[in-house]
Amino acid sequence: MEFAYEPANEDIRVVVGVDFGTTYSGFAYAYIQENKEKIEIVVNEEWGNFKSPNKTNTALQYDETYRAVVNWGASALSSEPTRRKRYKLPKPVEYFKFYLGDDVPEEKKTKLPQEVPFEKAITDFLHEMGKIMKERIENSWPGIDFCKHVLFVFSVPAEFNEIIKTKMRKCIYDAGLIRSLGTLNLQFTTEPEAASVYCINKIKELKMEAGVTYLVVDCGGGTVDLTVRKLLNDDRIAETTERTGGFCGGTYIDDEFLKFLEKKAGKSAVKIFKEKHYDQVNYMVHKFFCPEIKIPFSGKENDFKIIEFDIEKKCPALIQYINDPERDQLENDEWIIDLDFATVKSFFDPVIEKIIKLITLQLSNCSDCSLMFLVGGFSQSKYLQHRIKEEFVDKVKISIPPNPAAAILRGACLYGIDMKTVATRVLKWSYGVLVSEVWQAGDPISRKDSNGRIDKFSLLASKGTEVDVEKEFSAEVSPVFPNQTSILVQFYYTSEHNSTYCDEPHVRSLGSFIVSGLPIVNSGLDRRVLLTLRFASMESTVATAKSLHNGDVYHTAFSTLSDNGHLFPYRNQTVAAFHIIFVLDRSGSMNSHDQQPTSGTPFCNNRLGAAFEATDKFIKTRINSTQGQNTNIDDIYSIILFESSTEILFENQIITDIDFVQDKLKGKVTKGGTNFRKAVREVDRVIDKHFNSFRLNVIIFLSDGQDRLPENELTNICQKNKEKGSPLYFNTIHFGSTGGDVLRQMANIAQNYHDTSSNSTQCQYTRTPDTISLINSFTNVANSLLLYKSV
Repeated sequence: MEFAYEPANEDIRVVVGVDFGTTYSGFAYAYIQENKEKIEIVVNEEWGNFKSPNKTNTALQYDETYRAVVNWGASALSSEPTRRKRYKLPKPVEYFKFYLGDDVPEEKKTKLPQEVPFEKAITDFLHEMGKIMKERIENSWPGIDFCKHVLFVFSVPAEFNEIIKTKMRKCIYDAGLIRSLGTLNLQFTTEPEAASVYCINKIKELKMEAGVTYLVVDCGGGTVDLTVRKLLNDDRIAETTERTGGFCGGTYIDDEFLKFLEKKAGKSAVKIFKEKHYDQVNYMVHKFFCPEIKIPFSGKENDFKIIEFDIEKKCPALIQYINDPERDQLENDEWIIDLDFATVKSFFDPVIEKIIKLITLQLSNCSDCSLMFLVGGFSQSKYLQHRIKEEFVDKVKISIPPNPAAAILRGACLYGIDMKTVATRVLKWSYGVLVSEVWQAGDPISRKDSNGRIDKFSLLASKGTEVDVEKEFSAEVSPVFPNQTSILVQFYYTSEHNSTYCDEPHVRSLGSFIVSGLPIVNSGLDRRVLLTLRFASMESTVATAKSLHNGDVYHTAFSTLSDNGHLFPYRNQTVAAFHIIFVLDRSGSMNSHDQQPTSGTPFCNNRLGAAFEATDKFIKTRINSTQGQNTNIDDIYSIILFESSTEILFENQIITDIDFVQDKLKGKVTKGGTNFRKAVREVDRVIDKHFNSFRLNVIIFLSDGQDRLPENELTNICQKNKEKGSPLYFNTIHFGSTGGDVLRQMANIAQNYHDTSSNSTQCQYTRTPDTISLINSFTNVANSLLLYKSV
């Protein structure tokens, strides 16, 4: 995905702080005034039919097709158990934020429906929450232009890298919250940073002065993030140690409870119960365990009373799956499990021990820390508070602000109101640039290129370094050849302190741009270019290239960020992933035997068989080509057959078996008339159902005949996908020697919806009079996708 940052908008009137969490999400908003003390931050508490302080559940309830969101937030998890048989919707989609984390344990990544990749779930959830945001802001301040006057500040875990933030930005754009990918009306801050900003006022209330160093422990649902900050003069803060965190948030207590249930009812019984009655699992956890056990538990045995967990009331569907010996025991106990103090305590202890270790590690790295803040939803746990005070009360002062669950929301708002609050940050990564050096004895011979040079990683800034937000890190590069007029500058980052090469496993691409127009007259190789990196904010790492020969500034922003973290050396073009949809005419005229598949194919001996052979060869060509590029490409394929009606042969299919397509196409025959409109409507449905902003949609529409121009249908699908930031690449192929005007018009209509002047991939019409030219045409399209450059 490529985009350039746009100039900052000077007319920001409203700041919205968003905490998109693993289990709960929310937002707060404020109208900007000159007198900051008069600014009121409002935390949203109304979520459609539900009223919930601070946040609502990060959950979605789709319809049976997964195309439409039926309910979201708390309402997606609100159904109470019933013994009546009734029509059931698919189980709610939850915990999809875990898919953003590189190091999230696989067992925490709840399996998502095939129709709902995690990007779609995030986009759909933010779209629904965005409706509430727009309503609140428009009701409070009529006349506000949501995409022009509103600054969004999203808080993200400290562990999120540049690639993950780019994915988040794309989802936010697809959700309709921002008008363009490159707008600076969207900013990111880390969750502990937002909490640190919020804690500034609490420090004043504690009558502590500038110079105090404090630790913020943000205990959320999925993760716990920690950061150490120092309060400077003028209410600014500096980060003094590297941020840390771990997967030990409040949802892990829920997991311990479910493990306990497995011991009582049987592991297989609980597994089937989760798969078939997810609504009851949700009700049991969110309406029973959390409010009646998890939140009230204080860790004080004198205050505790044994809790009866009635299976018949809380999860009646579980009973049918329980077998002996567990069944005999539970029947004797009248289907009631007693939860005593030791049992409930055992749910908490493994998780809290991990949090204590994280705190101990941070404090050991910062001997002058004198104050600790506990924030985040899980920090409301009385037992967690008790254990932390017990462990650290002699080491630091411990403060738990009122309503700690809203600390991130309020802090994100405060950061947006004054981003200068953060004076320094500690780099989470090391940053460098690819340089081409002369190969020397001792360098690996395998890395020596044909020009006698070797590509290496040149360090600009090392992780763990405390930097001012406007500090610049620089390096000089020069052209390699005397007649070279441009340089491709490639920036990388790594989790290590340094690296030797840019293709080491821990190194990832940050971005690249081309410095062009270098003078060559009487200059030789002495045409140095100064490269600088400046960490202006959490969102924008700004790169600049300046010619030291003539003073020209060539570029000031990254033009590309890699989606998947794989490295693409500058000699090879980045290979993109696609959803390739074949739309093949199977009407009666395709039964003509004037064109047939080549010998040795299993397809019908007519025009349709020739089209099937071309399709089969396309997919095989694409698979072989991407494998040759040594990339982790996951194209998906769909095949639609059409005549008077349509048939989906398969959709959203990842193909690894090269014989898969042949097996699907064999035995299909011609029938019926021709209806382009129904075919385009089916394409629209397939794209909507499986939309993924990280895959480009390529349509190959083949027919040997004519029909009415499906102008309205095609305009609708092209406009809709352009607005999503994912324009269609619509290829029409006329299989015949005459006619084809309608197919030509269809390609022209699609091409009008995006400017691909800088791209080798275009919407185009092709006439193929015979089988060989048809196969060549399909193969050429497959090969052209390798040259695709994101726009």
